[in-house]
Amino acid sequence: MGLSLLMEKITKAKVKDCFTDEEGTIYFVVASGELGKAIGKGASNIKRLQQELQRKIRIIEFSDNVAEFIKNIIYPLRIESITEEQETVVIKETNKKAKSLLIGRQGKNLKLINRAVKRFFPHQIKVV
Repeated sequence: MGLSLLMEKITKAKVKDCFTDEEGTIYFVVASGELGKAIGKGASNIKRLQQELQRKIRIIEFSDNVAEFIKNIIYPLRIESITEEQETVVIKETNKKAKSLLIGRQGKNLKLINRAVKRFFPHQIKVV
């Protein structure tokens, strides 16, 4: 809660959620349309937050559409398609390098994507 309040105070962007990964990176999910405000001119807000918190910061823009939200999480990675099948979202990618970046070493990146999506949607993510 304290991290979200600090982020909102510095950036004036509405924070929907905040979580960390095993390496200590802090992920902020900001409201739709607030990404530019959260980053700041020349990434000044991110730099200031990273200095104050002594941790790496990553900002994700929220979307009500689960496929669009996943695209925002994995940005700047571009993928072939994202399809929704009941409670499962399938990310299709034939490029081996992009696929390996999506999954990550020991599935670390895929776990992070699943964790972020589960905070807002009842979906499971699969990469094929």
